[in-house]
Amino acid sequence: LEAELASHEPAIQAVQEAGEKLMDVSNLGVPQIEQRLKALNQAWAELKQMAATRGQKLDESLTYQQFLAKVEEEEAWISEKQQLLGVEDYGDTMAAVQGLLKKHDAFETDFQAHSERCKDINEAGKKLVAEGNHHADSIQQRCQQLQSKLDNLAALASRRKAKLVV
Repeated sequence: LEAELASHEPAIQAVQEAGEKLMDVSNLGVPQIEQRLKALNQAWAELKQMAATRGQKLDESLTYQQFLAKVEEEEAWISEKQQLLGVEDYGDTMAAVQGLLKKHDAFETDFQAHSERCKDINEAGKKLVAEGNHHADSIQQRCQQLQSKLDNLAALASRRKAKLVV
């Protein structure tokens, strides 16, 4: 759209120049010509402003969609791990318990990495809100949901580890 507007710029300028020449050459209809040139300039400026605003909103929407993709990726990981942590198998032999503890330790390492990603996502969300992204309400809501889900997963992990250690 911006390229199309730029391609029309010379035509707009040509009309303005023709109108000004017409006013210089003739005294007939000068007020009407001035009025129409003023209306043309105003409409052109409004159109360019609307295109710029639209472009900005499209950029904000793209950034928002990229943000959502990251949030959804982390939420999917959290959901998957919640199901695994909800299993009531705590091992019936010493070897089984040790194997489950080893898996849980690996989960905790993975959890730390994902916690950092979630922290980064929340910071990115706060930055988008501070920059005035027009999806600010949704961004704040998704950040809160992500943190809540992560906190819930941490509580589940803590409970499971306590039951494995006992």
